[in-house]
Order: sequence, then C-alpha cells, then structure tokens
Amino acid sequence: MGTTHSTYGNKPRTAPLGIKILCVLAVISGVLGLFGGFVALFSSPVGFIVGIVAMVLSAAQLVVAWGLWTLQPWAWTLTLIVYGLSLLSDVFKLLTGNGFAIISIIIGVLLLAYVYGKRDYYK
Repeated sequence: MGTTHSTYGNKPRTAPLGIKILCVLAVISGVLGLFGGFVALFSSPVGFIVGIVAMVLSAAQLVVAWGLWTLQPWAWTLTLIVYGLSLLSDVFKLLTGNGFAIISIIIGVLLLAYVYGKRDYYK
C-alpha cells in the first residue's frame, strides 16, 4: 500500500488561488474606495460622514487583503466583520433606491461564503 499524505493538523504555507484572487480584487476595491471616500468628504455634510465611513471600510479592506494573503490568523475573522459591514451598507443602499447595489450584495454574499469555507487556512 502507498503512503497517504495528510495535511491534517499542518497549516498550509500559501493561500489558495481563490483567496489570492479575492485579495487582488480587495486591493483594487480598497484603493478605489479610498479615492471615492476622499471625494465624498467635500461633497456635502452628509457626504463628509459617508466619505469617512467609506475610507475606514476601504482601509480595512486593504488590511484584510494583506492578512488573507499572508494567512494571518486574525484575517478570517476580520474579513467576516469588514465584509459583513459592507454587506449591510449595500443592503441600505438598495433600500434607499440604488438598484445597482444588488450586484454588490450578491458578490458580498459569495465572497463571505467562500472565505467562510476556507477557515482551516486561518487557524
């Protein structure tokens, strides 16, 4: 009989390809979000608040992307928090008349489901 190669109990050394793709997309989204948040700061008093929130979430996305890529144990939990808050924000946008928010909601749900399934990489 051949030997079996089990990774049970061993932490993987690199993030799976799907996580790496999500990280690249998160960096793009984070950079664009920082720019958009900065622009919103100067649009109106409400825009100032929206801009601050957008910039904080975008900065958190950049931190999450780095943590997921480097398999940091805290990254899995922070991903669920950050993208869960983003998902709530997208639901609010949908309820206030932004029909395009449905796309962000679908992507957010799929992203959370995928990352949730990769929990073993971040233990």
